[in-house]
Amino acid sequence: LYTKEVQLAKNYPKAILSAYPPGFGGTKGEDTHGAKLCACEFSKTDVEHHIIRINSAGNYDKIPPNPKQTPFMAAGFFFARAEFLVDVPFDPLLPWCFMGEEIALSMRSWTSGWRIYAPRHNLIAHQYRPGRMGLPKFWETVGRTYNRPGPGFNTKLQKIVIKRIKHLVGYPSASKEQVDSEGDGAVLDDIEYYGLGNEETYTAYLEYAGIDVEKESCKLQQWCMQGLYD
Repeated sequence: LYTKEVQLAKNYPKAILSAYPPGFGGTKGEDTHGAKLCACEFSKTDVEHHIIRINSAGNYDKIPPNPKQTPFMAAGFFFARAEFLVDVPFDPLLPWCFMGEEIALSMRSWTSGWRIYAPRHNLIAHQYRPGRMGLPKFWETVGRTYNRPGPGFNTKLQKIVIKRIKHLVGYPSASKEQVDSEGDGAVLDDIEYYGLGNEETYTAYLEYAGIDVEKESCKLQQWCMQGLYD
């Protein structure tokens, strides 16, 4: 089903299907209206280091004949041709990173000429497991691996690694000069191989997605909510 769906996207074969699937208690199937990733925000918590978070905003009101573009992609679910991994290879120098992966993937994909589309239907579900359920999380496995139990150890590691994403996104606090001055220059190693693409500009993506890095603000994109871009 997703193969047929992605082939209907106008930018196919350089098209990506991505969204936040409903939880196991949600509804799925060809009679559902798919969700869209139209919104973002700059996190206000120190634990997340003020990185950009992607949010769902809106669903398809009516099912159009083909999927519509969204400015963001989810790290937990995206579907594309295998050539995507040639143009946008996974960055092996982003270990222990959770928040920030999605904005990095979104920017790298779009500037490499790929377009992101919201699937018109919710065809799969995802088991979201909040901390209150008492189930293990990835940050706990990091602590266990290094015999440093608890989330604090992963938070310290992520504070360093996330500078790589902030540099990609253009945070003034993560310029090469600033990162070098803090003794973390190695975090930007090989960034030229895992950075933005050459098909579209950095500035064009920020305008497309409604992001102001200087002011740390995101604008809800009405074109996404209304499904204006094929």
